[in-house]
Amino acid sequence: MTADPPLWRMSLSGSELARITREGDDLVLAFAVAQVQPATPPRLGQGDDTAYLAGVVWRLLGATAVGAEPAPEGLWGRLADSELRVAGEGRARVAFDLPGTLTGPLTLRLCTALGTVWTLQAQGLAVVLPDAGVPRPSLAC
Repeated sequence: MTADPPLWRMSLSGSELARITREGDDLVLAFAVAQVQPATPPRLGQGDDTAYLAGVVWRLLGATAVGAEPAPEGLWGRLADSELRVAGEGRARVAFDLPGTLTGPLTLRLCTALGTVWTLQAQGLAVVLPDAGVPRPSLAC
C-alpha cells in the first residue's frame, strides 16, 4: 500500500503559533495559521500561490527542551527563521509536507518574530491537517 501524496508544503517561517501544550511526553503545537503552498509547484508564470491554512497541529513525540523551557504562553505568534533538522539529513528543513510524519531523532528550532527562541529534540513528528481545512490567500497589503 502506498501513502497518499502530500497536499501542501508548510513553511515554518511565516506560520503563526496559537498555543503549545504538553500531553505526557509529547508536545503539541497548534498553529493559528500555517503558511502553505501546493505540494506540486505551479507552472511557470502562474504567480505566487502562497496561502494560509488554519488548524494545523504538530505533535512532537517524546519532546524535550534543549536548555531552559520557556513558558508556553511566551511562545506564540508569527515564526521567523525556524528550522527542522532530521538525523541523517545534511540540511535543515524550512518547509514540511502536509500531512506527514517523521520518525527518528529530530531537532526543531522555533524563533518568533519577537525574538523568542526555543529548541526542542523529539523522537518523531506527526502533522495533522484540519478535517475541512481550505487554504485561504493572504489579505495582507
